[in-house]
Amino acid sequence: MKPLSSFSRRNFLRTLAATGLASGSAFAAPSPTAQPFNEVHDLVIVGSGFAGLSAAYAALKAGVKDILILDKMEAFGGNSCLCGGLMSVPLNPKQQKQGIKDSVDLMVADMTKAGRGFNHPDLARKFAENAVNICPMLDECGVQLMDKVIRLGGHSAPRTMVPTAASGGGIVVPIHNWLKKNGVQFRNRSQVIDLLMQDGKVTGVLVNCDYNWKDGTSKKEQRIGSRGGIVVATGGWGQDKDFIKTTMPVYSLLECTSQPGATAEMLKALLKSGCLPSMLDMYQLGPWASPDEKGAGPGSFFADYAFAEGMAVNPKTGRRFMNELADRRTRADAELNVLSESTPDKINYPIVFCGEKTTEHAEGFKAAYRDKTVFRYETLADLAKAYDIPLKALQQQVDEYNKIVAGTLKDPFAKPLDVKQTLKAPFYAMRLTPKLHYCMGGIAVNPRSEVLSTATLAPIPGLYAAGEVTGGVHGMDRLGGCSSVDCMVFGLEAGRNAAAYLKTQGNKHDKILYSALPCSAFAADAPVLAGMPMKHSMAAQMQCSTCHDNTTEFTKPSTQKCESCHGPMAQIKTKANPQDKYPHQSAHYGNTVDCVVCHSEHKASQDLCSNCHQTQWTNFR
Repeated sequence: MKPLSSFSRRNFLRTLAATGLASGSAFAAPSPTAQPFNEVHDLVIVGSGFAGLSAAYAALKAGVKDILILDKMEAFGGNSCLCGGLMSVPLNPKQQKQGIKDSVDLMVADMTKAGRGFNHPDLARKFAENAVNICPMLDECGVQLMDKVIRLGGHSAPRTMVPTAASGGGIVVPIHNWLKKNGVQFRNRSQVIDLLMQDGKVTGVLVNCDYNWKDGTSKKEQRIGSRGGIVVATGGWGQDKDFIKTTMPVYSLLECTSQPGATAEMLKALLKSGCLPSMLDMYQLGPWASPDEKGAGPGSFFADYAFAEGMAVNPKTGRRFMNELADRRTRADAELNVLSESTPDKINYPIVFCGEKTTEHAEGFKAAYRDKTVFRYETLADLAKAYDIPLKALQQQVDEYNKIVAGTLKDPFAKPLDVKQTLKAPFYAMRLTPKLHYCMGGIAVNPRSEVLSTATLAPIPGLYAAGEVTGGVHGMDRLGGCSSVDCMVFGLEAGRNAAAYLKTQGNKHDKILYSALPCSAFAADAPVLAGMPMKHSMAAQMQCSTCHDNTTEFTKPSTQKCESCHGPMAQIKTKANPQDKYPHQSAHYGNTVDCVVCHSEHKASQDLCSNCHQTQWTNFR
């Protein structure tokens, strides 16, 4: 990583002043398409994270039966599976049960303060008033939550719910399973590259089918129509360095915490279709990230607890430099100031540390400690030596902090102490560096999740959006635990309003629906298939129908199909090398990922874990 001695938001903004977004024809609405659809559904949702799942849930509850969710990646869930799954909800049942005082107005005030007043007031109010309405969905879909609520930085009260799985996958997987059980269709490796419009209305999407994000290739294009319009829930574009260079150039140098598929092609398609942009130069830096792990990693989860019950110091001085529970922007700015004291031969990373008591309940600690992101020190002298911190100054700071905890000394940074934890050896410490975490801007929407037009400033008929792909809810910076709730609140809104829109449209698209294709239609793929290996011992006796249920349209084999020959997951586990990590139990997805996401009959299998982790499976094939 490049030394950050020259990094500051002021410098970033100075750099930004010399750049700009494409304008003029870039936002021109496309001409209506006259080409027929390959297939038509009642509702098409692009993206399978919190926002897309919530939209499907709301539409299903409103009576929509034919719902298709598209995702360009191999596995469903996107960034939602990778996040910690924290949900900041004022007036949630667990908060009320514990007698914690909170209000909608207090939530709006906290959001506005963190967003530096750039929040769209109607969207922020909609968020705060409707946050608690996500709870019935979580309950019905079987999402398991801990009994506790915690306070994250910038929040005036403990209001953040924590999934039992300590991962966004603990939310995505049960909702995904509930939707599948109730008939919602999911299709992966489907990259949406354009919106299809007719008579000023969005009627469908152009899709690259069998898309491979690693090399950007796909086998064919399809036009998929939707009677109830399109819900866009594709998330941010933090991994799209080229796009970030056009909006906040220096931020493109920073490591990003998002999953590899967080790119801007859907955003570009929206802009090309005449959608109104909102705050595209605004990005959030995650102040809890570590340079000693890739992306966010488990260390980021540990840091939230270390911030709450420990302290962060400048290693050059041994002194605290911020309110460890301030909003993310305040903390990121403070960390950048510490990093600006770096020298050409040494980066001055801030250090956060806590006592052993904190590690007993800190999510992510065990994994971060195992991965050598968090380190244990038996004495304060050991910690000071490891990070080249002046011991005398550090000891004085620890003594002062313990007096603050005891209530005998006023904290100059006014840190709220919900858990008054005395700092004492042994200590657990982690290096800090801000990483690009969240796209604050995006497409402009109204409180109904309707996308607004650049030309008219009115809603574009048949187009809805929710989640990180939109802008305005959080202003310049976002509070922790609010992205998941944002996705769900406006995802539910998008699904409800798309269902209402469907009722006004009838079945006009049915007339141009393609009929089902016979098996002979796949003749174009025959030369490719002929050269592919058939790895099963029974390949000579197996028919396509052994694995594929549909003879008129290609469908991937289900996990149930695989298990009918290979046995259940528990049986498969016994065949794994005991020296390897068990690959079928993921912190992000549990054991619900379809077998064909990683394993294939007709091509080389792929280890998806290695995209973010260093993994090796002895028996992987």
